[in-house]
Amino acid sequence: MIYQQIKLGQLVCSKRGRDRGKYYLVLEIRDDKFVYLVDGEKRGMDNPKQKNIKHLKLYPAVAGDLAQQWEAGQNPGNNEVRRVITRFKQFLLDQEFEVRG
Repeated sequence: MIYQQIKLGQLVCSKRGRDRGKYYLVLEIRDDKFVYLVDGEKRGMDNPKQKNIKHLKLYPAVAGDLAQQWEAGQNPGNNEVRRVITRFKQFLLDQEFEVRG
């Protein structure tokens, strides 16, 4: 079951819908089918996107510090979410370059 694999703060990418190719962090796991996602831009902390888990590509990168803050009821802000997503995407590009290079 996919639900067991997904974690708070995990980097995901949309595979379906108008937001296809967009990267998000998992803000909340609603149930075994849906999660709430944030990107710090259009989908900020005050307006998370609900998305079906089967429409997401999961990455092993997890923002543990953000997940801990969210679980404690704190809001680190949209700037921090954007910064983490940018850092994770750069790391993924670097890994892809090393494999091809």
